[in-house]
Amino acid sequence: MSERGLHRIEDDLAETWLEDWAGAGVAEIEDFLSKHAAFTSFLEPEEKS
Repeated sequence: MSERGLHRIEDDLAETWLEDWAGAGVAEIEDFLSKHAAFTSFLEPEEKS
């Protein structure tokens, strides 16, 4: 069983399965990049005014 819950065969047969799959992948990549950017900005030294 995946983290997303039970797998339903109806989801694989839906006409929008590719869009759903790609959308979920893009959302995960965006989340990862957001965390990476936040960590990178944390590591950068603060500019003194």
